[in-house]
Amino acid sequence: MLSPTRDNDIKGSLNLSKTRLATLIHNSTVALIGDTLDFQTLGFHDLHGSTLNPRTIIDSIYADGVYYHVWAAVKQTLDERNSRGIRKSNLLKASLERFLFELAGVILPRVDGPHFTFVDPRKHGDMISMIRNARRLVSLFEEKDIPRSKVVVSIPATFDGIRAAQVLESEHGIHTNLYLVASLLHAAACAEAAATTITVPVGRLLDWYERRRRTKFKDLSIHPGTEAIQASTEYFKLHGIKTKVIGSEFRSLSEMVPLIGLDAICISKDQADGLRGYQISIPTSGTSPSSAAVLRARQALYPTKLLTAHSEFMHAMSAETRAMITAVLYGSLKELTSHMDELEALIAVELADQYDLRTLDLKSLYQVWNGQSRKKQKGRRQDRKGKAPSDCEIKKVLPKEKDLRLEEIHWTANEVHDMDDVF
Repeated sequence: MLSPTRDNDIKGSLNLSKTRLATLIHNSTVALIGDTLDFQTLGFHDLHGSTLNPRTIIDSIYADGVYYHVWAAVKQTLDERNSRGIRKSNLLKASLERFLFELAGVILPRVDGPHFTFVDPRKHGDMISMIRNARRLVSLFEEKDIPRSKVVVSIPATFDGIRAAQVLESEHGIHTNLYLVASLLHAAACAEAAATTITVPVGRLLDWYERRRRTKFKDLSIHPGTEAIQASTEYFKLHGIKTKVIGSEFRSLSEMVPLIGLDAICISKDQADGLRGYQISIPTSGTSPSSAAVLRARQALYPTKLLTAHSEFMHAMSAETRAMITAVLYGSLKELTSHMDELEALIAVELADQYDLRTLDLKSLYQVWNGQSRKKQKGRRQDRKGKAPSDCEIKKVLPKEKDLRLEEIHWTANEVHDMDDVF
């Protein structure tokens, strides 16, 4: 064990100073983006933007005030299906997009900054579908007089996702954020698409390097994952690239310190709540990127011309980079697909329920009630006289119709469009 005197000598030789992380962030140019659906947190903290993703939504779907917007989105979609010409095969998709817009409508008054919504990550290999999805989302905002400058559409940074962002930025003037970016060359390809922002999943990237090297790095400033992220930011600065770099999925607040050179940081509810009281030790020389990161940025090819290649950009990368992108990008997309399936199933049930209420006419409702009433004992029938039937009583009489509607909705979710167009 080190003696107090010896310990103080070491600290002095390292030239460390204590400060609060919130102060360090405030004195820098980094922006804070809220990655939470806790509306109180979004309104309380001084945030510069907000973001949504399938994981955050699923984690919060039954929180106070969130599920209501599922109901509201489905109701609005059914109300407008005729005026908008929404086909039955697109009802579930339209309800999902409306739900994302409903959430944004609650968040935007609370956070003064851009709002990051997202296209369906399950379409990450379909450029056309992602372009159409993004345009429909932006149109919902514009109908409510929310300018495009307040909306950024997040797209997975696959080859098709990067090309979709390029088209949306150049031809439609829609701001895009390419997320799950895993390396310097990957970031360079996204920048060549002129994406407004890219997002690096910091925690996942650090995890990958730690598994690869089979070691934990106590000093995050020399972590190879930190160096890789710093190299991307330095590459953008060196070549005057306007695309901004965002860090997300931080495993702890301490990981933000060596990456304070990012343009923005996504923080969860717990991280936002703990930010002000978090004390850190930093070198008096500051938190500049490592010399190795700067060297990598200078040595990297510019421009890469990866988007003009006849094959996907992965073929132009090293084996290690391909392995990293496969693990970080496509590994994360598997998780997001699972979350989207869960969210879609939940919305499908709400859609089936509301459709039932709209299609069950008054005559049928009374027939159901009268048929149930005749089977009851006389005394109980008197007790229930004049009361409306319960949902359970209706479902007992119409189980097959209910099951059929729900099955049709789920078929729609799986893109089976051979049913008659009934609404």
